[in-house]
Amino acid sequence: MNDFEANLNELLVDTFNSIMKFEETYLKRFSDNPLTVSEAHLLEAIGKQGGKASVSAIAGILGVTMPTATVAIKKLEGKGYVAKDACAEDGRKAIISLTELGTKANRTHELFHAIMVRNVSKEFLPSEQDELLRAVKKLSEFFRKKTKQE
Repeated sequence: MNDFEANLNELLVDTFNSIMKFEETYLKRFSDNPLTVSEAHLLEAIGKQGGKASVSAIAGILGVTMPTATVAIKKLEGKGYVAKDACAEDGRKAIISLTELGTKANRTHELFHAIMVRNVSKEFLPSEQDELLRAVKKLSEFFRKKTKQE
């Protein structure tokens, strides 16, 4: 690994871990029954589907297997964040919806992202913001291609 690659590796890993820790800390601060970051992202996936989604849709959005999504949904159901109902069109499918608590948690998670982005934005001059967006977009596109989420 050359110097650039070593520095980039350290920065990417450190940034990813810092964001995850920051998000985890925020979620714990605003809930009596704290969510993990993964659970918050599952609620977000349901929220993006209008507050109701099939297990397969959730798994697809998150890029996880159906069994992984099912286990996570059961945990969230036990915590009171989601409810599971039979699909009216196909009784074999389950429709997962956000409960009132789940909706509130999802809004809190959305607020975290808004605050995080607003605070990061303040650290950059407008010209730097444009440069940062171009670089992060390129980085995002690279990883999206590698994970075949396009």
